[in-house]
Amino acid sequence: MIKKIIIAILLVGSLVLSSGATWLYSKVDSALPLLEGKKTVFGLKDTALVERDDQGIVTIKAKSRVDIAVSTGFIHAQERFFQMDLLRRNSAGELSSLFGAVALDYDKSIRRHRFRERARKIVNTLPTEQKELLNAYTRGVNQGLLHLSTEPFEYLLLRQAPVQWSEEDSILAVFSMYIDLQYPDGQRERTLGLMKAVLSTDVYAFLDPKGSIWDAAIDGSQYKPAPMPTNAWPAASASVIKSEADLTSTEHILSHNNYQADEFPGSNNWAISGKVSSTGSAIVANDMHLSIRVPNTWFRARFEYPKNNQKVSITGATLPGTPNMVIGSNGNIAWGFTNSYGDYSDIIVLQTSADGSKYLTPEGETDFTYHKQIIAIKDEQPVEITIKETIWGPVIGENHLGQSLAYRWVAHDKEAVNLTAVELELAQNVEQAFNIAARSGIPSQNMMVGDKAGNIGWTIMGPLPKKFGKLGETPAYWHHGDNGWQGYLAPKQYPSVFNPTNDRLWTANSRVVGDEMLNKIGNGGYALGARAGQIRDDLLALKHFDEKALLAIGLDDRALFLKRWQDFLLAKVLTEQALAQHSDFIEVKSLLSNDDTLSAHIDSVSYRLVRNFRLNLRDLVFSELNETLSKLDKNYKFRSIRHQIETPLWQLVNQQNDNFMMRPLSSWTAVFNNALQKTLDDMKTTPDGNQQPLSAATWGQQNTTAIRHPLSKGVPFIDRWLDMPANALSGDSYMPKVQGKAFGASERMVVSPGHEETGIFHMPTSQASHPWSPYYGKGHSDWEQGKPSPFLPGETKYTLTLLSY
Repeated sequence: MIKKIIIAILLVGSLVLSSGATWLYSKVDSALPLLEGKKTVFGLKDTALVERDDQGIVTIKAKSRVDIAVSTGFIHAQERFFQMDLLRRNSAGELSSLFGAVALDYDKSIRRHRFRERARKIVNTLPTEQKELLNAYTRGVNQGLLHLSTEPFEYLLLRQAPVQWSEEDSILAVFSMYIDLQYPDGQRERTLGLMKAVLSTDVYAFLDPKGSIWDAAIDGSQYKPAPMPTNAWPAASASVIKSEADLTSTEHILSHNNYQADEFPGSNNWAISGKVSSTGSAIVANDMHLSIRVPNTWFRARFEYPKNNQKVSITGATLPGTPNMVIGSNGNIAWGFTNSYGDYSDIIVLQTSADGSKYLTPEGETDFTYHKQIIAIKDEQPVEITIKETIWGPVIGENHLGQSLAYRWVAHDKEAVNLTAVELELAQNVEQAFNIAARSGIPSQNMMVGDKAGNIGWTIMGPLPKKFGKLGETPAYWHHGDNGWQGYLAPKQYPSVFNPTNDRLWTANSRVVGDEMLNKIGNGGYALGARAGQIRDDLLALKHFDEKALLAIGLDDRALFLKRWQDFLLAKVLTEQALAQHSDFIEVKSLLSNDDTLSAHIDSVSYRLVRNFRLNLRDLVFSELNETLSKLDKNYKFRSIRHQIETPLWQLVNQQNDNFMMRPLSSWTAVFNNALQKTLDDMKTTPDGNQQPLSAATWGQQNTTAIRHPLSKGVPFIDRWLDMPANALSGDSYMPKVQGKAFGASERMVVSPGHEETGIFHMPTSQASHPWSPYYGKGHSDWEQGKPSPFLPGETKYTLTLLSY
């Protein structure tokens, strides 16, 4: 009898599980996008065709640009709605309503910007034609969501329902790019402000160099670093000096899991004129460096529509959540971006009344304003917070003296976002592109553009604030009226370089120009120029180019920046005395002595040694200084100045002066040995905690990709379907081929306008976000291997017809 009961229970349980699995399968399967057939879409004025090739790259053909927008919104929603939802929630500070209290602190920090309210105001001020385009895109998004048989599968896993799209959500998607590409909290300026306040003038100048040997500006400008201070610095008691035995293997320096810390959101782009190209037109190359996840940031597309009795054909990458082509080629011009890292924000030190209720402005004392914000939290009661604001922007905290700080940021103004960039689809030449760039509302970028006639140019695309007074890289008082902003630069005032005499242009997040043009852009935390310099030298090494030659520059993984650190290890660290005291250093010397071409290859042990030694040495050398400054102000972040520190670090470890009073160990030799020993200990320990020989500790072992879907960590057993395969990849930070575990080129594009058929385009992950899509993951291996895959969509495999009412 018991046996029969058990069998019955097992049978019922199996039936329940089977039914549940069938239901789950059907729900997930129903969330697949429509690839073929006919659908009637509200908002279309005429029939539109959506063609997809084998990789899911779409070609949208319509009778008007408005219908292109409707169709683009439809496809974005079908393929990428969850990604779009994350973008709008990210900048609106509304992630808690989706993920729960785990996102509450982040939402609180973002709500101070009141981006949703600002987005609504921007929508209301857009020109009529842009607003019509945004309305059309929004209708398309909501129709695309409606025509899915069920909600996107992510919402099923989260037990949530998707919320319809609105016009302001597209503005919020762009605000998310502001958050990614600029400082939403003034972190770098607050860090430099603390340093300037507590360090002597010569020490601050030494640690904040204006230039270095790595400078690679396109106008040839050079700025010298400051000399090393001659007096004891910084002021500190001798008690901070520790012996080698006192310093544990993990104290004050990077942990084993933090060797990816130098990742730097940005990009590379370069262009050559028609005088040195195989096509006779300019050739533009671009790879935008961002965090890489599933699905990818960009969505590949081609638009075809008539305008002014001509056929417009534009191919490139779109950002789901917005209706325009972000980068690409229209047959007459090709363009791409790198993050410009100009100074697009300022921190204001407030002079407040004794009770803190008022603050001084140039017009006198005035009250703070307050805005209440309600944050919805999944499965919990909502939380109410209050945002405190000034005439310049929100109050973001206090400095080390307890003075309140306000934040003035381009992203808070109506000029921050518009759809002017859509005009690039019709631009005929570089000069027209320059004018469009200066009127566009995006996070300000280095725009690289080339045209069919062979011209090339660089400018800033996005708003440039017009500043007055003594505004630099540190907080300042504005209440006297001698510091501030006076609107934005007009297009004719924008910095630009057109057709340089060497027929080559390049940018890579470092300083691009100097003197008056630099003054207009400012310094918001440039990258070291090593990457830009290597691209420049690669360009100057050749006299003639085709697309594959420019792609090869983007795949250059030679470690030229680290070569001097390899020589430093051999000459200054691996001395006879060190080898006698540390037997495991002998193998290090053998490896480095026999590696004449240091590169970030996956099988290189030498590269990993030199690279990680430099990071460990850097963080050890400045450990006491960082600890002291962090105690003074919790908002001090060494990471925000890590690139500029290379220059003073190199001077310190080579000159080895004893006037640096915060050296963490009793001698420079002890510092070097400790950093190298830490490097070896970490390399000989596998990620799962086992020991391995040094010869097995390759760069590929450390630089193995972890490209994941946002939900794969939180939902058991689904990672095998959602995540990309974990593969060792070459490349790193200070070289053209930027590559980390989940960071790197979010796309690679090489294209000559008018010759798109020979262009090249790579993109990680794929077009799809649904794991059962027939093209999920397709194209990813081309990106991994650097295979020159086509820029244009391939042969049509799927055709979807969208009908008007």
